Parts: sequence; C-alpha cells; structure tokens
Amino acid sequence: MANLAWQLARRYRGTAHSSGFIRFISASSTWGIALGVAILILALSVMNGFEQALKQRLLAVIPHVELEAVHQQIADWQPKLAQLTAVDGVDSGAPYIKTNGMLRFNNKVKAAQVRGIVLPAEQTISDFAQYVVSGRLDQLADNEVVLGQGVADALGVKVGEPLQLLLPKMTDDGRLASHSTANLTVSAIVAVGGQLDYSQIWLDMSSLSALLALPPDTVQGFAFKINDIFAAPQMAQRLGSALAQLSQDYVYQLYWFHTQGHVYQDIQMVRSILYLVLALVIAVACFNIVATLVMAVREKEGDIAILLTMGTPASTIVLAFMWLGWLNGLVGAVGGAVAGVLLAWYIEPLFAMLTQLLGHSLLDPSIYFINYVPSLLQWQDVLLTFSVALLMSLLATLYPAWRASKVQPAAVLGQR
Repeated sequence: MANLAWQLARRYRGTAHSSGFIRFISASSTWGIALGVAILILALSVMNGFEQALKQRLLAVIPHVELEAVHQQIADWQPKLAQLTAVDGVDSGAPYIKTNGMLRFNNKVKAAQVRGIVLPAEQTISDFAQYVVSGRLDQLADNEVVLGQGVADALGVKVGEPLQLLLPKMTDDGRLASHSTANLTVSAIVAVGGQLDYSQIWLDMSSLSALLALPPDTVQGFAFKINDIFAAPQMAQRLGSALAQLSQDYVYQLYWFHTQGHVYQDIQMVRSILYLVLALVIAVACFNIVATLVMAVREKEGDIAILLTMGTPASTIVLAFMWLGWLNGLVGAVGGAVAGVLLAWYIEPLFAMLTQLLGHSLLDPSIYFINYVPSLLQWQDVLLTFSVALLMSLLATLYPAWRASKVQPAAVLGQR
C-alpha cells in the first residue's frame, strides 16, 4: 500500500492540473521554500564569517584585557607585569602608555590616539605586525611612528616621510598646560581594517613617556592576551585582584567587550533575527502547500472516491497526498540548499567583483572592522535549515491529506 501511495503521488505530480491557479500556487510554494532555504544558508554563513573575522582579525590585534591606571601611573612595572603574566589563563602581557594627539603633515592635521608600546612585548599580545602594508616593523626607534592606513591616507603621508606630533601636557587638576612637539618619521603603515586604522598610531613607549614628561619606570597600564576570549570579564577581575595584592595601584578593569562587544552582540542579534524571519518565510511558503493540496483534493475527488470504492485504505490516500505535498517541499529544500551552499562559497569573490565594478566598497572601512563580506559555511547550519524546511513541508501536508481520506464516495459519484 505504501508503494501504491507513492505511485499515486508521482502520477498526480506528473499530471498537469486543470487549473492554472493550482499550478501557480504549487510552483510558488516550491520556489518560496527554495528561496528561503538558500537565503538562510547564505545569511548564516555570512554571520559565521563576520564572527570568525572578529575573532581572528580584530581580536588578534586589540588587547583582550587591560588594567589601566585611574590616577597615578603604575611604578616599578616590570616585576608586577611578570607576576600578572604568570596568572593561570593569561597567555602574555605588555605595558603601554596612551594619550591623544594631533598629527601634522604639510598643511593637513589629523587627530589620533597615540599608544606607546614596547615592540617585542606588544608583538606577543597583538598580531598587528602581520598587517603591515608598507615599511617594516622589526624594530621601533625613538623617532619613528607606525600609522594606521586610514590615518596615513588622511594625511597623505608615506613611509619614510617626516611629520609632527603634537601632544598635550596636562596639569594635576586635568587642565591643559601646554603641548610638546615631536618630529617623527613614518616607519610602517598598518591596515588592520575598521576604525582602528583611522584612529590609532604607535610609538616607542620610552619616547612617548619622555614627551609626556612622565616619571621614569612608570606605565599607564598593562595589556593582556588570554587563552579564552569569552572569559575576559572573569580574567579582568582576577588580574585586578592579583594587582591589588601586589601594590596599592588603582586600575580600571577593561576587556574587549567594552570596545568591540557591540560588534559581537550585533552579530548574534542579527543571526537570531535571521533565524526567525527566514524561518517564517519558509513557513509561509509551506502554507502554500496546504492551499495547493486542498485544491488538488477538490480536483481529484472523483479519483479518490473510485479508489475508496475499490477498497483502497484511507491511510493510503493520506500517504499519497502527504507524498504529493512533501515532494514540493523536498524539491524546494534540495534546490535551495544547493543554491545556498554555492552562494556561501562564492559570495566573497562576487562581492569583490562588485566592489571593483563600483570603484568603492559597500562596507565603509572607517565604520566596519572589515571592508569585505566574509563567509564561513558550516554544514550543521545547512543540515538544520534543510531539516526544518522538510519538517515544515511535511506538517503542511497533514490536514489536506486527512481531508482527502474523508471524501464520501457516494456523494461525489452521485453528482457525476
């Protein structure tokens, strides 16, 4: 009987409906499911790509955890940093000094955040040296500066050219007292992507300390790279407590969520919205299966009545129309899955081609942390989307198939 149900479903599917409207509804249900499945797979792959780019690109450059002095600088920092780096869960640490300054090149001026670093230590917590697009970053001399790509473009400066750095000098009560000027040479230009390229420059820490007239052997804070980036809040508290046991330094406990957490949260929020919206799109397409089968049952009432009169079990009629409706969902889900996988694989080169044709990127690098569309296809997303589409298609067939089994042969055949 199951074989009979399958043969009936194939026969009805291969037979052209007498009503063009039924054919249109049937095709729209298949295309709607295919479109929903393809777009959902593509959208989830892009969200996975953004999350991977956030972890591997942005979080590979910015510190995971920072302890920043509240008022006075942290003195005698070397032994303190050594003990903090030994805390379980910490991969490496580096000192830093940061302030705001103005860069001047010819008649152009650009504000930037100035970060003083010890290059060998900084390279243990940050991979920004991998994103050097011009110059070298094997060492950082006293009179050299490393610029982000956006800063360099705004000033129109290139590697090897001199520029001026203006730094404010503040009084103890926070008022501007004067400023210091330094003549620097651009040693490297870094293109990490996003706002960091447009807002930050790097100097040797000892040079910046001298320019700011800070006490010797003091730093503003410590930056750390940790093993588990999602344990950053707990690690910040642990490191803050460890520093409190070593000294009386008061520090802010900062971690990457403070500066980039909104990006990660936005990715998760968009992912959840996509699940909901596109699942509803698939559900609406599946509801068309209900309409198609209801009209198909009305059209095939004579055939159903004859089959029931010949002794065909009602369960066979139910299975036949379930197969008939589910085939629409199966064709749509398979086609959508194939299209979604192909789009997920080729979205990056397609976006690059579109960018080249337009002459500019649709993702402004001064706003977004990357200027391309990443994609990471995960087969569990494909399987989940495909399974949900098939399940919704199957559920959509239950009521029309049940209605088909309730056809009254006497009433139908009596009208003919």
